[in-house]
Amino acid sequence: MKKADLVALGRIVRSQGRDGTVKLKLREKGIPAPSGGQVYVDKGSGPEAFAVESFRIDRNAPFLKLKGIETLAQADALAGAEVFAAAADFGRPAPGSFFVFEVLGSRVVTRDGTAVGEVSGLLEPGGPVLLVVRRGAGDVYVPFAEGIVVEVVPEERRIVIDPPDGLLELNEI
Repeated sequence: MKKADLVALGRIVRSQGRDGTVKLKLREKGIPAPSGGQVYVDKGSGPEAFAVESFRIDRNAPFLKLKGIETLAQADALAGAEVFAAAADFGRPAPGSFFVFEVLGSRVVTRDGTAVGEVSGLLEPGGPVLLVVRRGAGDVYVPFAEGIVVEVVPEERRIVIDPPDGLLELNEI
């Protein structure tokens, strides 16, 4: 499977116990375990497929047991590796909700079709989540709020916004 078809779950932090279980640092809070029973581990040389033996959350920490990783030494060798899953292996979130991976890389356009840029990240400053939209050489911060974000179409990687006057010019110098 190509890396472009995969979603980053997180990174392997360390081994856990002697049976080959590893502890993960998830990239997104609240992301469910993939339902496909397979993940891809990339130690830098490209993703390698592994069947998932178990996935559990213990004291708010996620742990993953991969088939074929049976010893402490094998698990230690995976420390620092990125863990991916196929996007199709995730169930749909609640209506009106989206996984971060569905929003990242989306084209942002205004209601009239004017291109704004591409979502390069999300900020959670304590109020509404802000879309970080790469626009030329700079970024524009767009509140992910109902009155501004009109439509999110994950299948097309497209977000339609209705920005208030001056929002898109705030960061221009």
